[in-house]
Amino acid sequence: MSNHFEGLGKTWLTLLNDPEKEVPAVVMQVMKEGKTRDCWQRKDSKEETMVLAWPVETGFRAGVTVHGNAGEQLRPVSTYPLLEGAPNDMTVNETYLWQNETEGEVSATCNEGANPLWFYSPFLFRDRENLTPGVRHTFLIAGLAYGLRRALLDEMTITEGVEYERYVAEWLAQNPGKTRLDVPQLTVDLRGARIVVPGDVASEYQIRVPVTSVEEMHIQNEKIYMLIVEFGLNTPNPLRFPLYAPERVCKIVPQAGDEIDAIIWLQGRIMDEIRSCLRRAFPASGSGAPPPERRRKEPRRVHARNRRLH
Repeated sequence: MSNHFEGLGKTWLTLLNDPEKEVPAVVMQVMKEGKTRDCWQRKDSKEETMVLAWPVETGFRAGVTVHGNAGEQLRPVSTYPLLEGAPNDMTVNETYLWQNETEGEVSATCNEGANPLWFYSPFLFRDRENLTPGVRHTFLIAGLAYGLRRALLDEMTITEGVEYERYVAEWLAQNPGKTRLDVPQLTVDLRGARIVVPGDVASEYQIRVPVTSVEEMHIQNEKIYMLIVEFGLNTPNPLRFPLYAPERVCKIVPQAGDEIDAIIWLQGRIMDEIRSCLRRAFPASGSGAPPPERRRKEPRRVHARNRRLH
């Protein structure tokens, strides 16, 4: 069972040398230049919350959630890498709301009977009322690599677990008179395998997967690879998402067709709109350009130029 850790310092280590010292400057930059969308805001008679993002040109951005009482100045309550994801139809299992009540984690499944996946969401302030267990939504899912290398093993020996016990039972049934000591080892060919293993912390995973495609982008002077990865291709509803891998966490220059091992963090939200860079990778998603953006009213409330994000 994964534990819930209410912190994002590890995510910033993929881009920053010293997050504790450098994140405040990131927050200032986003508050100054950040933009938003209507669907990234919630306001009622008591309080207001919104997400600001910067820069606008890439699918990997810095995000800041600002919150405050109605009529008062909005202040930052959280900052995180904000990832544009790809659409995946998933059924809600449960949610875990963080103490600031704007963000948290969602557990959901792509296919009936499958193990649920946890992913972080900075949009629980907007989405949580719709995240009823058993209800299916289209989520925008993306991953951030903490570390990435070429896959090391082409095969793996299994000596315990459900699959191994099934193998032992089948072998003994086919070999009367033999005992468990006679059962040969179970060796699994990993070439082409698409494996997701949960980590100790919710939303973190170890994966092995072939890379479908790769694009490059930059945020400031940092090069970031956007890998498209796919899991469960033999299921009715595969999981497909962009995996953002900053150059500094990669031991290789990833290319399409590479088989990789990676430690990743998953992020998601109920779908609003798809970035054009992801429409190229997922041509069935979206239908043309995003709707026109309008200037955010009352910019003085957050001391930012909250022009609409395209």
